[in-house]
This record gives sequence, C-alpha cells and structure tokens, in this order.
Amino acid sequence: MSTPTDTSYDTPVIPRKVPAGPPLNWISAAVRLLRSNWGVILPAYLLVFLVPALIQYGAMEMISGGSVFGTVVLVIVSIFVTLLLNAGMVALFHSAAEGTPRFTQVFSGFSGHTILHTFLMVVMMIVVGIVLSVIGYVISSIADFSFSSVSRYGMGGFMDGGFGPSAGIAAILLMFIAVLCALVLFGALFFYAIPLIVVARQGALEAVRNSLRACFKNLFVLLFFAVNAMVVTQLVLFPTFAIGASTASVIGMTVITIVVSFVWGAVLAGAYYLSFRDILLGKGDTESGNAIEATVPA
Repeated sequence: MSTPTDTSYDTPVIPRKVPAGPPLNWISAAVRLLRSNWGVILPAYLLVFLVPALIQYGAMEMISGGSVFGTVVLVIVSIFVTLLLNAGMVALFHSAAEGTPRFTQVFSGFSGHTILHTFLMVVMMIVVGIVLSVIGYVISSIADFSFSSVSRYGMGGFMDGGFGPSAGIAAILLMFIAVLCALVLFGALFFYAIPLIVVARQGALEAVRNSLRACFKNLFVLLFFAVNAMVVTQLVLFPTFAIGASTASVIGMTVITIVVSFVWGAVLAGAYYLSFRDILLGKGDTESGNAIEATVPA
C-alpha cells in the first residue's frame, strides 16, 4: 500500500568535509526555513511531538495497571513510531528547502522502504550496543585489578608514585576513554542514518556506513555545532523562564515555556536537516539560503 506522499528523491550522496563556517549558519538558516514555511512545518512538528507523547502516556497507564508485557510493547512501538515520524519530518524539511513543502510529507516515513530499513537500523543499533557493552565489560574486567589496587593503597598513595595508584589512575583514564570512544562511534554510525534512508533512499547498511564516514570527516565541526546549539538554546530559554516567572502564574509560565521550547525544537530539527544537506547532499548554505528565501512571499 502506497502512502499519499512523494518520497522519490534524486539525491546523490557524497560525504564531504565542510569548513568551520556552516555550523554558525545552520541555525540561522533553520530560522529562515521555519519563517518561510511555518504554516506547514509547525503543524507537522506538533504531530511528531504529540503522537509519541500520547503513546508514552498509554505506557504509563499500563505500568500503573501492572501490565508489563503491554508496557514493553507500547515502549517499542513508541520508539519505532517516533523514528518514522522524525523520518517524515526530515523529508518535509527537505521539500521545504527545495521550495515544495506539503504537510502530508510528514507521513513519508511510513513507506515500505523506510519502515523496513528503519527496522533494520534499529536491529543494528541493538547489535552494536550489545557488542560495545561486551567490549566495555572485557575492558572493565581487565582493569579490575587496577581499581582494586586503588582501594588497597588508598587515595593517599597517589603521592607515593607506587605501582598500585598509578595503575588505578591508568584504569580510570582507560575506562573514560573507552566510554567516550564508544559513545562517539555509536553516535557517528546512526546520526545521519534516518535522513539517508528517507531522503536519499539508501538501505540501512549503506546509510550507516555513509553516516559514519560523514561524521568522522566532520567530527570537530559537528562538535562545534553541538556546542553552539547548546549555548544558543540557553540564550533562548533563559529569557523565556524569566518572562514566565514575571507573570506570577504557574500556568502562564508553563504555557510560555512549552510554546518557546516547541518552536525552538523545530528550529533545531531544521538545523539538523541543514547539516545533513550540507555534509551529505553537497548543497551548501548559499544554495540552501537561496531556495529558502525563494519560498518567502513578496
């Protein structure tokens, strides 16, 4: 059964290294994209926001009712539906950047290709998570003697330069590096997998491979983007909390915070898509900006 959306995109994918400048522009370009197409993007993002929340509410009700099996099923369904809706949101952002947005594209994730390969991606996530956990367990077992040495010698022994404390420091450092590398590897494998599946129509394995290549080519750029996004988020939300607090109303503060957080979430989702567009579709900020501005009515 076909969906009422057009998900056939002719988008050649070439992971490329981008300069440090684009991360500063992805957020501002996302604001322009949202401003140009808010009547389509915001209702679609509201759907993406509400449907998983309602499913999770059902899961909480089942937990209170003592239905463990039903809760597990609903949690799995919630995760999968959330991924598919976010896939559709990426497709909508792609069409908006091209100047042809339609609300129905938020359902693009429910096509046969995307459902199948998103499911395979989730399976791969579980397998990779298990493998990384096993590797982590082996590393922690090897380092167990060193941690035991720390316990025997005590923290005061660190000043003595003895073998035990030195080994303990090395073990702690090794565990920290191992966890950090595991998180970076896991994130790089799947960071761009969803847009590659729904927009570039790639299979799960190819999408994961290209996501890994793209992320490692732009590791520091993406970290720079993440830091910028967190800083700007704080700059946006702090005045929101201040204004909400000035209303002296819990309801007023809650409503203002939810509305601003919702709109800002849509902006960050757009910035994520634009990073994908720039890094993997080879459509830089200038071309994206021209397409976005072309959709603004005179």
